[in-house]
Amino acid sequence: MNEEIQALNKIISIVDEKASLFKKEWSTMPKIRAVTEKKLILDLIDNAMQLAKNVRPSPTDLLGDLQKLKSEFNRLPL
Repeated sequence: MNEEIQALNKIISIVDEKASLFKKEWSTMPKIRAVTEKKLILDLIDNAMQLAKNVRPSPTDLLGDLQKLKSEFNRLPL
């Protein structure tokens, strides 16, 4: 279980870093890069959500935050 938590923390760190950078730069990125980065971030969010569902006790706040972030990224016009 400890390994799952460490993996989840690492994925969350990557999502946070990439999402922050993407939000700052997406409007000036070439379209192909923006689409690729968005897909990568959404895939990482999905991986984090799947892993978080396996952790006990369930990190419900984290799952909610990830779902909100996923919805936000899905609404971005690209």
